[in-house]
Amino acid sequence: MPRTLLVLAALTLVPRLSAEEAVEEKMAPPVVAALAQDRPVPVIVLCRSQLLAMPAGFDAFCRENAGGKRSELRREVIAKLKALAANGEQEAVLKAAGAPDGAERLWIVNAVVATLSPAKIRNVAALDAVRYVYAGTERAPAAGPGRVSEVIARGKRGPFSAEGLVVPWNLEKIGAVRVWKERALAGEGVVVAMLDAGTNYAHEDLRGNIWRNPRETPNNGKDDDGNGYVDDLYGYDFETGTCEVRAAGPQQHGTWTAGIVAGDGAGGTVTGVAPRAQLMLLKGMSTRGAALAIQYALEHGADILNMSFSIPGLGNGRGFWRLMSEQAVCAGLVLVSGCGNFQQQQPIPVQIRIPEGIPCVIGAGGLDQDLNVPKFCSLGPVEWASVRFYGDHPHPPGLTKPDVCGFTGPGYPVLAAADKGYIDPNTKIQGNSFSSPHISGVAALMLSAAPELPAWRVREILEATAADVGEKGKDNRTGAGLARAWEAVRGAEEAVK
Repeated sequence: MPRTLLVLAALTLVPRLSAEEAVEEKMAPPVVAALAQDRPVPVIVLCRSQLLAMPAGFDAFCRENAGGKRSELRREVIAKLKALAANGEQEAVLKAAGAPDGAERLWIVNAVVATLSPAKIRNVAALDAVRYVYAGTERAPAAGPGRVSEVIARGKRGPFSAEGLVVPWNLEKIGAVRVWKERALAGEGVVVAMLDAGTNYAHEDLRGNIWRNPRETPNNGKDDDGNGYVDDLYGYDFETGTCEVRAAGPQQHGTWTAGIVAGDGAGGTVTGVAPRAQLMLLKGMSTRGAALAIQYALEHGADILNMSFSIPGLGNGRGFWRLMSEQAVCAGLVLVSGCGNFQQQQPIPVQIRIPEGIPCVIGAGGLDQDLNVPKFCSLGPVEWASVRFYGDHPHPPGLTKPDVCGFTGPGYPVLAAADKGYIDPNTKIQGNSFSSPHISGVAALMLSAAPELPAWRVREILEATAADVGEKGKDNRTGAGLARAWEAVRGAEEAVK
């Protein structure tokens, strides 16, 4: 048979997708499954144009901007992201979707969040402007604008001193105390956004460090600064749409994590690695909520985002989180997340999940006081080969995680649920949720010393200066080892000379 005929014969054997199959190829499997139920489905529509190509765009950006200043990168990247979101693709999506009520336009990723009927989802997925349709989540009932329960008086903060205060072992071992004493650095000028379940901002050890939106008048029922959020004095709850971000009841997860970042010892015991950092309080751990929270953090000057939570089973939705995270880091936001507590429940490589399993997110592993890994701590590696648009880090060997370690607890004091006091002795509160704020606190010390350090360099320097524990070199139990604040601060300063 002539060669031309052989080629034609081979081509005829390649299966072609029908028009309907081609459209469904652009939908996440949970979306396809939901279409058969003939009911409205919450989705996140990823438009075609994005700042970073997947999967190699982030590494290329970091190489090209190695000498950049973080403040300049923030302005430039946000402007580019917003320009992409205004390029007409989102308008095309909304038109094909029939201008649905409650649709939201994102810019941290060029995407639209909406709840659509199966017919509208098919219309949207058929657009050339659409790259993929991810599964969304049902929104929490709206709480209304609400009110902040206490308006904290502004006061001038003097230099930090731990003289006369109790300083627990975890702050000594991570090197924070030496930075306070010898460098007179305690996180000044750095804003750490806490994406968590609410924080008792009235606790006496936190109230002096709570970030305040300077353009918002509290409890007047107005959006004074025109940012789309009413009375967002200390941050915002993006799940229920309210300004109140205070935790209630005995479950004070967000208060404990905030205290490890920046508890200032007003009640006699220092709990914070960076006791002069400011704390922006955000709520919203769904994909939509996190996207809105990241946008808010970037626009309102946050330097670090602490995420002490872990989401399983996202499938291809992991790719949306990765793109969102990489573009946030390009814009100068350091992302930190605890690596989870699933060693006994899940197999490798799914013990470390989202967001901590994303390459650009600093995944915080955990150690006890004796520098051993507790039996509950999740272990790496992580795989990305199965994720649409990425396909890298196949397992084995996978992506090595965690990146560095903090201290899981128990054994060091944390803030009490009341407006003052501590849980001390702390015999129960433990987990990688509390390793993460140790690392966020060290990052705050680094950025206090070197504010223009690009966000991705923070992870690199933390790893390069960590104290190796366990296996030699970076490994899937302890990462690069225990973070060392003094060495990391010096590394940050050297990097910007």
